Amino acid sequence: INRLHLRQRLVSGEVPAEFSLLYYLQHLDLENNKLIGALPTPLYKLFNLQTLFLEQNELTNVDAIGEYRHLEHLALSKNAFQGQLPESFRNLQKLKTLYLHTNAFTGEVFEILKDFKSMELLDIAFNEFEGTLPTELGEMSNLTSFFAGHNQFEGQIPQEIGQCTNLKEFQVDGSHDIGGKIPAVLGQLTKLEFLKLDTCAFTGELPSQIGNLVNLTFMDVSSNELEGAIPTELGKLTNIVTLGLANNDFSGDVPTEFGNFVNLEKMYLQNTDLSGVMPKEVCALRDMGNDTVLEELQVPCDVECDLDTCCTMCS
Repeated sequence: INRLHLRQRLVSGEVPAEFSLLYYLQHLDLENNKLIGALPTPLYKLFNLQTLFLEQNELTNVDAIGEYRHLEHLALSKNAFQGQLPESFRNLQKLKTLYLHTNAFTGEVFEILKDFKSMELLDIAFNEFEGTLPTELGEMSNLTSFFAGHNQFEGQIPQEIGQCTNLKEFQVDGSHDIGGKIPAVLGQLTKLEFLKLDTCAFTGELPSQIGNLVNLTFMDVSSNELEGAIPTELGKLTNIVTLGLANNDFSGDVPTEFGNFVNLEKMYLQNTDLSGVMPKEVCALRDMGNDTVLEELQVPCDVECDLDTCCTMCS
């Protein structure tokens, strides 16, 4: 047997040590059960393991996880892990995907993970990790998805992130001590489809280079301290479906170029210092023939906009 899938089988108690007898096992999926405690020591003898899915259990200890030196895919999200990431993680240099979200991990996670050059997807959101986002992120050239929101990181997004040109998803939201200016090098990540930077401490103007991200379908930079005019270059984001700019200090007019958002469903501009008249090109998105695309358009009340035919709410 090289594959064992027991997902959602109501398996309870500790992980059976007898699984260690399946010496040739390469893929083990125990996701969404009621498993508790630590992985039993004999289980670390499964040296051929490449995939280990343990999400949505109540596990507390995988201290010897580094024994799985051939592991490529590891999912530990939504368990009961606490404290720092085990040092043995350093041995997992072949990891391509790592899910750690929604635990209570602490410490400086990138002291261990910063040299994982094979990483394609890294999800460490909703923990208590601290420290800064390292410059070594730029060396993860295979990275397509990076989720690090809702931790205790501080500092700025490193300029080296611009080297991660395969990124499609980038999320550091809810990190109240990550701030400074949003780096213009994000505009080099032209494969990006999902960008979530809301509820941080970003300041200054929104870089016009964001307009280069023509594959974006979702962008949220709400609840920061961004200011100045909204760059007209954003009008190039013709694939955008959801755009969040609310709760910032943006000023000036809503760009006429926003009328290019032919796929737009939701746009949030409320609680900003925008003013003037909502461009008719944007209002036209509310009624495109039989297909009403724009469902939600929230604006500050200083923007002149008909709440019956165009905007849906002002605040």
